[in-house]
Amino acid sequence: MDEKEKKHRRTKLAFKITGPLLLIAGLAFAITGFVDVISTMSNMSGMPSKFWCFFVGFPLIAVGAAITSMGFRREMASYAMRESAPVFNEAGKEIQPGVRAIADAVKNSDVRVCPSCGAENDKDSAFCKKCGAPLVKKCPSCGADLDADAAFCDKCGTKL
Repeated sequence: MDEKEKKHRRTKLAFKITGPLLLIAGLAFAITGFVDVISTMSNMSGMPSKFWCFFVGFPLIAVGAAITSMGFRREMASYAMRESAPVFNEAGKEIQPGVRAIADAVKNSDVRVCPSCGAENDKDSAFCKKCGAPLVKKCPSCGADLDADAAFCDKCGTKL
């Protein structure tokens, strides 16, 4: 383990200790202020003397929570990943038939798009009805019909 990793681990450990301590101290101050306000209101004894505890407690709670979350970020992310992965896998299985149907619809489309002008033509057309460009070409190796913009034959793999 290099020095940078050791420093990171020490900092993370400090966050894991300091964060909860600040959080507890903030809660103690906030509770002290709250109890003082409630007891002063119930006794009608004037102004609360520890109202200032709110102004110390709430920032300590916020800072403590932030530092604690930084210290436990890896653990929280690992937990979230373990919770989410099964959901994504299940969703993938659920949508697989729909994606396959869309892919088949595109693959088995009744149109052939011209690579030159983008016009839609009948699937069995050899030339574009808009610009006259060829829509198919023959593989010089195996003679298979290919799209005019194909770079390789999808039957034998010959470079065109």
